[in-house]
Amino acid sequence: MGTILTALLISLALSPPAQATYDPIGSGSTKLTLDKSFLFFLKSNGITLSAKAGAKRKGSSITLPVTSGNLDPTIGLGEIGQEGTIAFGGKRGKVPLRNVTVKTKQATLIAKVGGGQLKVATSAKRSSARSGFGTRYSAGQLRLTAKVATRLNKKLRPRVPFMKGQVIGTLSSNAQPRLVTILPQGRATLVFDPAFAAKMDSHFVSLNPIFPAEHVGPTFTFPIIAGSQLAPEGSEGTLRTGGSVEMLQLHAGQVFWTELWLDMATRVDSAEVEILPTPAFPGKLGRIGVLGLGAASVASDPKARTISVQGAPLTLQAQAASQLNEAFAQGKGDFSAGETVGALSFLAVGQ
Repeated sequence: MGTILTALLISLALSPPAQATYDPIGSGSTKLTLDKSFLFFLKSNGITLSAKAGAKRKGSSITLPVTSGNLDPTIGLGEIGQEGTIAFGGKRGKVPLRNVTVKTKQATLIAKVGGGQLKVATSAKRSSARSGFGTRYSAGQLRLTAKVATRLNKKLRPRVPFMKGQVIGTLSSNAQPRLVTILPQGRATLVFDPAFAAKMDSHFVSLNPIFPAEHVGPTFTFPIIAGSQLAPEGSEGTLRTGGSVEMLQLHAGQVFWTELWLDMATRVDSAEVEILPTPAFPGKLGRIGVLGLGAASVASDPKARTISVQGAPLTLQAQAASQLNEAFAQGKGDFSAGETVGALSFLAVGQ
């Protein structure tokens, strides 16, 4: 028993840690609340602190729009990019802080100061929590770094100098993803249109699922697999599914659509296409757009972190129609671009 336990502990110790999965950030805001003592220090030295180029100041707070970065919302790690400039000003000049970036590790606040990026402030009191699809991050007791204090003193020459470790305030960010990493769970559903199924039947073509795809009658389901990312509002991203659809005409053509991947930006469902037998048919053709996505209503639930589509029409792409005609209709135009193939539904769960 002891030997088994020891072996298990060694195995766990040697196992690689789970890798973070970062979502690209698309929106949100960061609020910097200035400490009263820091505001008094600035006023006493005749130094102003202004916000411009997208950043806004109101009283003791400066708000910057979040526009970029990447973050793993499950562990709160990553970086958050802001638009806007924070500028220190005095009688002798100005020190603007541009390209302000929040890092969720030790170097909490980074900015371009002069010609290069510098650590502006650090915090030992950091925390994060989920906020819908995204993350709410906060850092208390932001302390000025030595390099930025030196730069401010050299340019502004205050009567009382800025000091390393000087508390400037607190920070909070609400960062929302442009694309949400989708968990490999659940299944997408394709219900073949009765007219399309009847046409296949008239050509003696059977529609078959290849595992892990499954079907009950005209309803085919495909597992949602790793690598999927979707915008919460459905404007972009890719939903990846596993398994294949086999279209088989006995003693004639055989067409495989493997791993249907739906691109929400182009509204095209692509697949790895293979047409057999060879040499009569071309064999593997690579990834090709086979279906087009018609008008679809996308619903997202930030609280449950789900993105769903119900009953969206799928239509045949021109190249796919041509391939079906060659494989099953002796080159005749029985299949045409734009004809309805079926309807797609899925419920995708974000990380």
